[in-house]
Amino acid sequence: MKFKIKARFDGAPLFSLETESMKLCVEAAVKSGAYLYGADLTGAYLTGADGTKLTLVGDRPFLQIGPLGSRNAYLLAFITDGGVYVRAGCFFDTLAAFWKAVRKEHKRNVHAREYATAIAMIETHAKLWAPKKAKRADVVRSPPPATSNEVEK
Repeated sequence: MKFKIKARFDGAPLFSLETESMKLCVEAAVKSGAYLYGADLTGAYLTGADGTKLTLVGDRPFLQIGPLGSRNAYLLAFITDGGVYVRAGCFFDTLAAFWKAVRKEHKRNVHAREYATAIAMIETHAKLWAPKKAKRADVVRSPPPATSNEVEK
């Protein structure tokens, strides 16, 4: 089946692919570096790490930040009916699980501080754009960034 990712404002095509699901189409678009700003992904189903189906919800269910972090790559955030999910490289899980992984990997170094800022932006985005009925239990409050003397280079 041919899946198309279109701009939400004018319906202009942003990416299309003959594949099995919208999830695979979105993944291929991201891997190819397609410019998805303003993409209408409403109703797209994403498979979670535990095999559950997730549906994007809200007026702006997708946020892309980057490049940033130790990999100098893009961080993708999805507002779903199951909470906020994040993709960073091969990582795909809740925002809370991502923050836990960042703390484990980077402690309080410069990358952790940059990710903490991105997480704060994702939390604000989710608060502003998720519908009132969407679950936001996985939105976490990140601690304030480390002071400059606490940063490991």
